[in-house]
Amino acid sequence: MSTSRRQFLAATAALPLTSLPALAWDQEPDPATVAPRLQARVILVRHTEKAKNDPRDPDLSEAGRERAEAFARMFAAAGVTALIHSEYKRTRDTLAPLAEQLDLSSEPLPARDMDQLIARLQGAKAKDVIVVAGHSNTIPAIAARLGVTLRDLTETSMNTRVPEGHLPHDAYDRVHVLTPGPDGAQALELRYGAPTPTPTAKDGEEH
Repeated sequence: MSTSRRQFLAATAALPLTSLPALAWDQEPDPATVAPRLQARVILVRHTEKAKNDPRDPDLSEAGRERAEAFARMFAAAGVTALIHSEYKRTRDTLAPLAEQLDLSSEPLPARDMDQLIARLQGAKAKDVIVVAGHSNTIPAIAARLGVTLRDLTETSMNTRVPEGHLPHDAYDRVHVLTPGPDGAQALELRYGAPTPTPTAKDGEEH
């Protein structure tokens, strides 16, 4: 095991855990209502900066390609075992440098098929480290489904509000490492690549 791999595992394993209310002594949880506990480490990243060549499915901009390379350098030694992206090119291309470096195929899952993605993550083994590239409106939702509330989110995007919130429109430098624990998953928020401003999200813009 490389030194970087050991450092990554040690750092995430040491994350503080938040206690949940204890069950009464004679109370057993209902198996039908208990969600599978996350066992794998999950790395959530929003796609990097996009170009303006296609309003619906743009390529990455030059800044986005540079940030994707920075992401690959940051997590090349993290023991990543799987890469998952949405159906859009910008999420696939965000993971492309890391996929090439690790000789891994990136798995496409539709952004709207949240149930399938969560089942995939919750069904992964403890040894797995899974990177998920998503969007400003899906990354907080994925984290919430895994029991983690991200910080510094905005409420409105595309003239809609969702309970989980959105990453700020111009925030491309955040990455969240979710680590399992006995009381549920915890998140470590990191920054990578060139710093980006984090203003309030702009209504009507696609993320």
